[in-house]
Amino acid sequence: MTKIEQPSLKLDAEDTYRILALENPENIDKLKEAWKSAGHQVVPVLTISQAMAFLDSRDHVDLIISAVHLEEESVFEFLQRIKAPDSMHKDVAFVMLCMEPNTLAPAINKSTELAGKLLGADKYIYMQEFDAELLIAEVEPLLLNVPMKETEANPNKP
Repeated sequence: MTKIEQPSLKLDAEDTYRILALENPENIDKLKEAWKSAGHQVVPVLTISQAMAFLDSRDHVDLIISAVHLEEESVFEFLQRIKAPDSMHKDVAFVMLCMEPNTLAPAINKSTELAGKLLGADKYIYMQEFDAELLIAEVEPLLLNVPMKETEANPNKP
């Protein structure tokens, strides 16, 4: 079972967001530490199956950030599932992150960004080298004014 990792910087509850980070094994720790250091809860996952298992069993996340280039999976398929009209997560901000790309990525970057936006991605970020401060600055405007409370996300939970 995927666990929620607590922030290393303590913020007031109303300033703490829950971020689901779907990333490849070589980059997941960078994302996890960046968000925890910024005072947010992180749900680190390595596969779409892990992400959906968490999303289907928990109340909410405030943001989904997904690698563009997943190992043997499609970010577009994941994005379509999240943004489907009948999805309980359709209103969650979705960020596509191309971090430390391979040599082919620059050639397909614009078409990947366009496809993601057409499917409902709120933001596409291309980072030749990982920069935690820049990532957080790019993504923070997407976060809600007040983090969604678990009881608001799923009123059936106590």
